[in-house]
Amino acid sequence: MVSIYILIALVNFAEGLMSIFVPIYFWKLGFPIWKILSFYFLVSLFFVIITFLLLPLLRRLSDKLMMFFSAPFLVFYYVGLSVLPEIPTLFYVLPAVGALAALLFNVGYHIDFSGSSSDGYIGREVGFGSTVGALAQFAAPVVGGFLIAIFGFADNFFIGSGILVLAMIPLFFFPGRKSSSDLRGSLLCKFLFDKNLLPFTLSGVGYSVETSVARVMWPLFIFLAIGGVEEFGGIISIGLLGGALATYLTGVVSDQGKRRKVLAWCAGIFSAFWIARPFFISSFAVVANHVGGNIFNSSLMVTYTSQYYKIARSFRVPVLFILSREVLYNATRVLVLPIFMYIAYAFSQNTFFTASFIIAAIFTLFYFFANRFHISAL
Repeated sequence: MVSIYILIALVNFAEGLMSIFVPIYFWKLGFPIWKILSFYFLVSLFFVIITFLLLPLLRRLSDKLMMFFSAPFLVFYYVGLSVLPEIPTLFYVLPAVGALAALLFNVGYHIDFSGSSSDGYIGREVGFGSTVGALAQFAAPVVGGFLIAIFGFADNFFIGSGILVLAMIPLFFFPGRKSSSDLRGSLLCKFLFDKNLLPFTLSGVGYSVETSVARVMWPLFIFLAIGGVEEFGGIISIGLLGGALATYLTGVVSDQGKRRKVLAWCAGIFSAFWIARPFFISSFAVVANHVGGNIFNSSLMVTYTSQYYKIARSFRVPVLFILSREVLYNATRVLVLPIFMYIAYAFSQNTFFTASFIIAAIFTLFYFFANRFHISAL
């Protein structure tokens, strides 16, 4: 597990330098919000298509090779973003590259973590991994904001890409786990529409929608409320630090049989934070809401992810469940993001953000469905 924790730390730091700033980068280039959302729509659309096209290849790759092969595509994605003003057609190419990188890394990582974690300690291992990632990442946004203010977005993307390459070094220090020859489209769809998994599938729909708002709309809202890249990076860093302090303790509590209570309380409170966000206009109020929301969201993610890995480990072929969840998240975004795009195009900016945060609040409550699922039903 030590190698995977080092990998988490390096990848999270690199992503913290870059990914949170991508919506801001598009905004600074003059893209309207609806077009920014269209980029993420294309990422999810390509993800679903590429997944089914590459199933024969995925059957042959180990978790280790998946993560290793994701690196050049991630680097190409961020370097491509840096030259987007000179090559505008990359706007339609990079989503496919980003989708392929996400597919390879996410599936490989989840296969490795589900296979490495220990029964009875999954909660604290997820919590510790999340804490390591958050602590490694918490300084990255403020550093990224500082680098962007001095050198610009392009140089920041180059620096982050270099760190992503270094992040692959720990892969040489743990054994690979094979995927499965059973990885087929028909079985993947069976997992997506399995009646026994329906409650957890509905919670996955909620996760998909809520995280889309959290990763695109909320950062844009913070930036527009604060007005500066450096200040924006500092606020994101403070929120990550607050979340890091909550994650490990939540993991321990989850292993003590209180996961369902923690999930219910955190989902309800985090939904309330979303409801309040359209009315938090002052800089101090935005910061307070972001930090408080991140604490409860981090705790929520530990409990939810712990259940995710317990379910994955209960199947003979964990990769089928893991890949079905990735397809579920992106297929949901393919359906939902056009709605957000229409609201952004047809209504005022204030109306768009208000509607987005209310929708996020509603879908956050979908996490409650996870508490209605029991592994004994499988």
